[in-house]
Amino acid sequence: MPVFMFLLMLGMGATLSVDDFRQLVKRPKPALVGLASQYGWMPLVSLLLALSLNLSPPIAVGLIIMGCTAGGPISNFFTYIARGDLALSVSMTVISTLSGFLMIPLMLSIYTAPFIDAAGDSNMAIPHGKIIATLLVILVPVGLGIALRSRSRLWARRMERGGTIAGFSMIMVIIAGILLRQSDTLLQIETDIYIAGALLGPTGFVLGYLSAKAMGLVKAQRRAISIETGSQNTPLALGIILISFPPEIQTEILVAPILYGIAIVPFTALTAWLFRRNG
Repeated sequence: MPVFMFLLMLGMGATLSVDDFRQLVKRPKPALVGLASQYGWMPLVSLLLALSLNLSPPIAVGLIIMGCTAGGPISNFFTYIARGDLALSVSMTVISTLSGFLMIPLMLSIYTAPFIDAAGDSNMAIPHGKIIATLLVILVPVGLGIALRSRSRLWARRMERGGTIAGFSMIMVIIAGILLRQSDTLLQIETDIYIAGALLGPTGFVLGYLSAKAMGLVKAQRRAISIETGSQNTPLALGIILISFPPEIQTEILVAPILYGIAIVPFTALTAWLFRRNG
């Protein structure tokens, strides 16, 4: 898992350049609207889904972790397919990745509190120190990816493809492992949990688009913000759970992120296709 995570973040860094940061300084409004949408809507939506569907504390915590890990690795590709603002999409990836080490622990402190208190179990405490350490370590391969791109665009593109493959491989390995060990448990999962995992992404697409429209952004920018808002970083969420929580509760916490990870690719592809079809 650490190798997959390193390759994924190295690949994400390889999509970025110093020019991306310059563009952020020149045109900050769309990226800031996107950041507010990512960390404003998604944690809130995950909390409301957990409360309305009456999810158990471990399942709810997993869903909220998924809602707090902005910057999915598939968002840039599908923004391109949707004829959205690719530069804005990449810029949002930069901001969400770099700000995550502060925003993710902060959002988790706020939105998981009701479920941590309800659990009354020390194992369910959010390990903020471990999460911050994990996120800081993740910034290292992002920086290496940026440096690689500055030296060789060819190797940066290769590393970008390799990082994408590593991210999907990480998801598949985790899913396969849980299916092999916990298949009976998964068959007994309540319908509400499937609904929560499936609805998180599409709800983010809608709210992200409406937020960007309300702020007066153009069509291409609205599309980029929509896809970036709903597309969470599933490998990062899984990595945080695997590294930070004790093994005895990992499986239950992983359920909602895995269901989200399974559902988000077809939902994002459908959203991108609908955007593209509408010109």
